[in-house]
Amino acid sequence: MPNSLVRQFVVSLYALAFAAGVIISCAPSASAAPAESASAKSAIEAVYDEINASFERRDLPQMMSYFTPDYTEVDEKGKRHNKESARQGYQKQLGQIKSIQSRYSILNVTPSPDGTLVEMKLHSDGVGVKRVLFARLKGTFVSDLHVRDLWVKTPQGWRLQHRQTLENNLKIHPG
Repeated sequence: MPNSLVRQFVVSLYALAFAAGVIISCAPSASAAPAESASAKSAIEAVYDEINASFERRDLPQMMSYFTPDYTEVDEKGKRHNKESARQGYQKQLGQIKSIQSRYSILNVTPSPDGTLVEMKLHSDGVGVKRVLFARLKGTFVSDLHVRDLWVKTPQGWRLQHRQTLENNLKIHPG
């Protein structure tokens, strides 16, 4: 697959990786009060579950409602994206990924002056279809994503304000 297609597929999977999966195993940070950290962890896990369910229902407006208006993300190459470009990426994903299975592992939950930082790894595998000009490329993929998310508590509940991708390893198997 040409590098530009792989790059586009990686961007697409990056967007999907956030939206898909179930979060498991989280240990509170030693610097936080255990009850406070556990409460934040549980609430944030519930929002991740809602985001995933919204994505699976293809309810993009509901999914994006869990992002702050000033949401930003930085990919592994340092490129910044705003909420609208993230929404466009998810919209594109809805047409490309046919099935996906994901497993999250939360590595750390750390309260900060700006909100709560959640560092996690996501392993996903699935099937996708990408349209390139007049051709449709089908294949399977395996993606391992390592991110740091900043969650803030708002009157509407926990919302995702920022994501930084620390590492994104993708393997595509055309088929």
